Amino acid sequence: MNRYLVVFAAVAALLTACGGGSTDAVATDPASGPAGSPRCYELVEGASRAVIKVEAAPSGNDSEGGQVTVYSYVDGVEEFAPESTAGRLEADAFVYADGTRLLLTESSLTWPQDSLLDGAVFTQTTCP
Repeated sequence: MNRYLVVFAAVAALLTACGGGSTDAVATDPASGPAGSPRCYELVEGASRAVIKVEAAPSGNDSEGGQVTVYSYVDGVEEFAPESTAGRLEADAFVYADGTRLLLTESSLTWPQDSLLDGAVFTQTTCP
């Protein structure tokens, strides 16, 4: 497995432990795509594929609430159960509780420099 995907699995576990958990909110933020649909991005390295789903998840105390769900596959088989982490969804970014900003466009999701996934670029894909 490549360096990005090993670190990605570690980041997913860490962020989930630090405030993760799924929410059942309906995605309604236009920043999450047409009609509030989630946007998904993937990083493929050899037999490994990581997918990040970004979607709105507003709550009573945070109208800009969002969440990311991490999926990981090796040879097409799920490596671990999907893990969701809450944060804030902006028009061009998802912001984790620790301040890490994932930059979002229609075609890519980019991790910031000096983060655990330093500069990794995920490209737009269909959602699992």
